[in-house]
Amino acid sequence: MFTALDENQIRQYIDAEQARKSWLAAERRAQNYRGSMYWKTVKGRDYLYREYAARQAKSLGVRTPETERILEEFKKGKASSEQTLKQLSAAIATHTRLNAALRVGRTPNVVVGLLEEIRRTGLQDHFMVIGTNALYAYETQAGVRFNGDVTATTDMDLLWDSRKRITLAADGDEHFNKYGLIGVLKKIDPTFELLKDQEYSAANSQGYMIDLIKRRPASFFDDKEHPQLIANPDDFWATKIKNMDWLLSSPKFRQVVVGTNGSMAEMVTVDPRAFVFYKTWLSQKEDRNPMKKPRDLAQARAVYQLLQERLPQLSFDKIHVFPESLRDDNTFALLDGKS
Repeated sequence: MFTALDENQIRQYIDAEQARKSWLAAERRAQNYRGSMYWKTVKGRDYLYREYAARQAKSLGVRTPETERILEEFKKGKASSEQTLKQLSAAIATHTRLNAALRVGRTPNVVVGLLEEIRRTGLQDHFMVIGTNALYAYETQAGVRFNGDVTATTDMDLLWDSRKRITLAADGDEHFNKYGLIGVLKKIDPTFELLKDQEYSAANSQGYMIDLIKRRPASFFDDKEHPQLIANPDDFWATKIKNMDWLLSSPKFRQVVVGTNGSMAEMVTVDPRAFVFYKTWLSQKEDRNPMKKPRDLAQARAVYQLLQERLPQLSFDKIHVFPESLRDDNTFALLDGKS
């Protein structure tokens, strides 16, 4: 059901992931020194100003030995952080080439690109990947590749945690707050466009689709959440799906995944145990598309076997957000092929 990566691939992944951690730390340090610091004369006296962005400057006080020391330390810190970030960016470029050459990962490049852009935008904690693409995170954690076509897909399901909508604008950057999620997508691929009469989906020129999903509260009368991320008629309108609270309330699973071009990004997705329960439930739903049911069950069984053989530390006993009827012996008999 899956094939292990070879030693060279595993070693390269470990080295690349460590380099990425160092690069992220350097990026955060460099961001602390963004903008500039300078003297400004006001009424015949010199004042030290810290400028974070255009028209956003703050006085740190009149010139004194202390403010002179602050300026000198800022200059040294800024130069040092920029040099470190430059060196680590070069290292990341090298690892990207090695990842591609050794075929370390196979996550679609568009998925990796979007995940990284969401991180840069500041919205990583507002979205999680659900559906087929989650399998790339699980197989990466286990150091294997799923066999067959269980990972085959031409779309990405993005679950928006609308419970955090109040902090969305504050967490997002200026570009997101102006153009929304479609603007984020267009930064990685300008051919992405919302579909007419299906504005929860966007597709690029290659036909790859991104679907935006949000939870539907149990009661229709409790559903007062707006389906848009921001008030922009040209942005996504999330489709509401029942029982998304099961996934939102499950533990999050974070894993750095690698694209076919060697690029890297952290995927935030649902815990693989929750994935197994949810996909098993889907495969037994009476109103589920009959053409999708066999694939749902095949994916549930693939991840179940992966957990049993490669990730036994992840016990199903720790997942309690699903109803007991979905976690009983009948479910495990189905997963074991005994039902």
